[in-house]
Order: sequence, then C-alpha cells, then structure tokens
Amino acid sequence: MLLTSSSARAFSSPAPDLTTDYLAALDEFIKRHADPSKHSVVVSLFHAVRNIPYFSSGDRSPEAVLRDQRGACTAKHLLLRDLLRRCGEFADVELIEGDFAASMPVVNSMPDELKMWIRSGGIKDYHCYVVWRGPEREQILDATWPDALARFGFTVNSAWTGEGDTALAIVPTFIKSRDEDVIARKEKLLLSLTREETHHRKLFLSLLSTWLAGLPTL
Repeated sequence: MLLTSSSARAFSSPAPDLTTDYLAALDEFIKRHADPSKHSVVVSLFHAVRNIPYFSSGDRSPEAVLRDQRGACTAKHLLLRDLLRRCGEFADVELIEGDFAASMPVVNSMPDELKMWIRSGGIKDYHCYVVWRGPEREQILDATWPDALARFGFTVNSAWTGEGDTALAIVPTFIKSRDEDVIARKEKLLLSLTREETHHRKLFLSLLSTWLAGLPTL
C-alpha cells in the first residue's frame, strides 16, 4: 500500500532563480525537441528527456544532464520540470521512497553482484518523477529509463501519448514530499539512511551505472 506524507502539497510551480545560461540551454532544448506537429510539446519533451541515458554520477543538477547528456532520476526530472515550466506548464518534482533494486529486471550481461542485488532487493532509495498538471488532473511522468533499455525489460514508458500516468521506475512505499529545492531535500533524506544502507546504495548505483555505460547501444 502506498503511504502518503503530509508534506506532499498542491502545485505552486514558483519561478526559481535560473541563470541566463541555463535558461538559454532550456530554450535550445525546447527548440530542438518540442515538435507540436507530431506530438504535444509536453509529450515531445517528456520523451526527449526520457531518452537521455541513465547514469548516476553524484551530480544531481539539471545543468549536468545537458552538459554530459546523461543523468539519474533527480537531474533528469528537474530538467523535465524546468522545461515544462518554461513552456508555461505547471509541474513539480515529487520524491518517493522505495526499493530501487527490486524494481529492475535481471539481465544476463549484468555483473553477478548487480544481479544479486536485483534478485534480493534491499536498496532503499528516494526516487523522483514529475507531477504535471494535465488537462483534467495531475499526471505522473517518470522519465527514468530510455528506449535503449526496453529490450532488457526495463519500464521505458515509450508508449505514453499524453493521457494518464506513466509507470514508475520504482515501487513506492511512501510519498515523501513535493519540494521546490529537490536536491537539498533529497540530500537530507539520504542522510537518514544508515551507514550500511548508504554503502549498499552507492555500490548498487555504481554497479548499475558502470553496466549501463558499457552497453553498446547507450
């Protein structure tokens, strides 16, 4: 059962202090990827961000995603939030608690230690996704996994056309919050992990990212 936190709140979508360079980068991304002749702008931007390769470097800033053309859930969803806001949409990033390892498929080419963690679970983490104010209600947009991972059984959300929620990359146990300063909030949440949980999480993300970076299609 999904438990909700009293700290989760309704939309406010305030305009954060964004640098001129970052705003210019957002505008360039929108110009390059938002094609209303094929999809709605929201759908186009969602899939463009989603198809950025997943990699956990420790830098959770959206600027890092644009610079490195890869990123993990926090950075990718901050980028998607800011892109949608730049287009006049209402969007926030929500944090949830769950077992990140248990939500993934086991793939033959993975190292044995990574397979072990996925089979056993036990990687407590705080996952991000975007909550977008759609035409009729709030909609969950999870842009974690790119299309390149579909053949391995990852939930890539490639079929989303703007209706309903997308599938989450993690099975949530608790909605922690919907904060404006997502990076600070996540860092605070991660400090609540035990030393052992922190070590296992870092090891798992390193194993996962190394495997993903070594795939020839990414």
